[in-house]
Amino acid sequence: MSTVENEQQAPAKPARRRLGLLGAALDWRLNRLQEEYLRGSPLARAELAKLRRGLGKSAGSVPEIWDSTIAAVPTSLHGEDGFDDSEPSIAEQAAHATLTLFAAHQQSMSVRAHLSQVSFGRAVGNLAQSEGRSAEAVTRRFMAVATAQSISEVLTHIRGLVTQLRTAKQGFDYARLADDITGLLTPGRAQQVRLAWGREFYRTPAPSDVEPEPTPTLTIEKDPS
Repeated sequence: MSTVENEQQAPAKPARRRLGLLGAALDWRLNRLQEEYLRGSPLARAELAKLRRGLGKSAGSVPEIWDSTIAAVPTSLHGEDGFDDSEPSIAEQAAHATLTLFAAHQQSMSVRAHLSQVSFGRAVGNLAQSEGRSAEAVTRRFMAVATAQSISEVLTHIRGLVTQLRTAKQGFDYARLADDITGLLTPGRAQQVRLAWGREFYRTPAPSDVEPEPTPTLTIEKDPS
């Protein structure tokens, strides 16, 4: 079989979701902070501890983390949503929520909390299907996220799931979460975000449904001479 035929028969890889402007801006910060923390940097540990003090609080209410949260938002996203200058913008709220949740998730973990291309819905779906864990309890918490009436309620339930993911040593893409939270806060986009999370949660295959990849067979052609 030719190389061209092999390429034609190979299953298509799922499309990689492109990050939005805020997600892309936070991605490098998350990776930098994570790698430094995993290398044992005292500065990274101190920054994560500082960010955790902003967990559950409103954006802009903790001045000591402005350099990590507010400063992370691209200038082009400041005030573009029509918010009054005295109130945090949608992007500032999303950055604050994302970075403080990440700090709580990465705490005391020796593995990465920020995993590129692993969506929040997929990570929670994996959590529900993990061995020895109550799928019903995880699903109930996920449904609470999907039906919450306010962003503060949504973030409270996400925080509960983050705690469970940390216990299970599972991570997900926090840069994508920043874009998702931006969508939840943007009029007319919240339903789209919730639907995407639901699809990713329920499309996560159970371990018993995943077929092992066949072992490639090496064919040795005989010399015709």
